[in-house]
Amino acid sequence: MAFRVSLLLIACAACPAQTLAPVTVPDGIALEANIAYDRFPDTRLDVLYPKAPSREKRPGVIMFHGGGWIRGTKETMMDAFCRPYLERGFVVANVEYRVAGAAPAPAAVNDALNAARWFFDRADKYHVDQARIVVTGASAGGHLALMVGMTPASSGLGPAVPIAAIVNGYGVSDVTDLLDGPHRQSFAEQWLPEQPGRSDLARRLSPLTYVRKGIPPTLTVQGENDRTVPYEQGVRLTAALQQAGVDADMMTVPGAAHGFNKEQWPAVHARIFDFLARRGILAAAQVTTANLGDEAAIKDVVARYVDARDRKDARATEALFTADADQLVSSGEWRKGRDAVVRGTMASSESSGGKRTITVETVRFVTPDAALADGRYEIAGLAGAPPRRMWSTFLITRTPDGWRIAAIRNMLPTAPPAPAK
Repeated sequence: MAFRVSLLLIACAACPAQTLAPVTVPDGIALEANIAYDRFPDTRLDVLYPKAPSREKRPGVIMFHGGGWIRGTKETMMDAFCRPYLERGFVVANVEYRVAGAAPAPAAVNDALNAARWFFDRADKYHVDQARIVVTGASAGGHLALMVGMTPASSGLGPAVPIAAIVNGYGVSDVTDLLDGPHRQSFAEQWLPEQPGRSDLARRLSPLTYVRKGIPPTLTVQGENDRTVPYEQGVRLTAALQQAGVDADMMTVPGAAHGFNKEQWPAVHARIFDFLARRGILAAAQVTTANLGDEAAIKDVVARYVDARDRKDARATEALFTADADQLVSSGEWRKGRDAVVRGTMASSESSGGKRTITVETVRFVTPDAALADGRYEIAGLAGAPPRRMWSTFLITRTPDGWRIAAIRNMLPTAPPAPAK
């Protein structure tokens, strides 16, 4: 049974103190809360780690919350961010930093760099392998994660820390883009108000400024419809890193805006931990655990396929398939290519109607990047007729944008034999 720990926010001097909602800490996880890593009231972090002993040192992750540099607390990171890392054996440093009400830019970046150095220097205390420390965050926290992984000591913003990988959750890569022009955002203006040298400071606080060879492997995860942090920023950052010879990749989450819902998270987590496993940050036992995330992500793809068909959403359906996908339906029609599959499924949904349910019973990995998902397929509510039942097998493959459907085979049950005469 999980236990609940009440944590107090150490508020900035300009803001009244407030009591936070209790945070649920998973069974088997130890929490050291509100440790000071610097002299300011808000420079606190939590360290969370598995209680079970480990002969080998664990990987570590430094976590930064979002909120546009003007709001937010570390406690908001627990479920979607901290917990998946803890489940895979990481030691988590969940960081609070000064937002604009306490200190404007560049304070948040100074704090992020100082927090990273604090954790790196205490790796032995927490049984963490210094060579396997990841940095991550969401939104403004994604920006801070990028700054920790990319900023050289010569920037004058804080200490440089050797990081093994960066996982950028829809973070800002170009601060100047949010201060002027079509992508202007009020939260960026609050964090970096008008002042002499503002443009130069914005450039110094932009990860794109520090693109160069030698940056750690970097994964950017962002929704295709993100307007808060323009999706194009993630594309530009990834392209610039790749051009510089950096191991960089980007996962585009179909249908997502700024952040992800509970249906989208499983695929995101699966992609993140696959990325880290392939770069040696997860040990063999932890890679096995990550495969459980792959299985959940594959089931999620099937669920989204059913949902898109029920909604008759051609665009959402198309986003779930590889370009060379094909589908063999129970009538014997063979649809070849994504366009033909989408046209056929939309036509079938219009003509057949009924509520679709696919219950995935088994997921079998043919290779680490391909799996067969077998499920019971039922279409109910066809003008009072009995439900139509069949089997459906999906071939689902891993792509740069996550798991996608490469093939579907629908099969009707074998008819019972005719009675003997």
